[in-house]
Amino acid sequence: MEDAGIPVAGSWMSLGVTDPERVRRAAGEMLSGPDPVTAIFAANNRVTVTVIRVLAEHARRVALVGFDDIELADLLQPGVTVVAQDASDIGRTAAERLFRQLDGTQVTPERIELPTRLITRGSGELPPAD
Repeated sequence: MEDAGIPVAGSWMSLGVTDPERVRRAAGEMLSGPDPVTAIFAANNRVTVTVIRVLAEHARRVALVGFDDIELADLLQPGVTVVAQDASDIGRTAAERLFRQLDGTQVTPERIELPTRLITRGSGELPPAD
């Protein structure tokens, strides 16, 4: 948003544990007040599930994109748009890195970026409600 020149309010972000009650409170705060959010990006599947529950109780349409796919995401209305990771690729990469450390062939830190894919199902494409 900053890259697009859109100011970002601190109240639009919530970092912390993914305990459902904390996430529920944070989402409720973001969805209320004088400047409620029109979209939510949930950083992991546990947060996404809690946000889905909060949005089901909320009258206003809000776009939702989750990070990590969740079971039944395609069955909800609208389906939940997600940024999906390949869990087996993550596991394989982590194991290879661990084995290189254990045998001493790689001991320096390295940044590893694995591909993700956007799965559009409708929830992230909702325009702001008037």
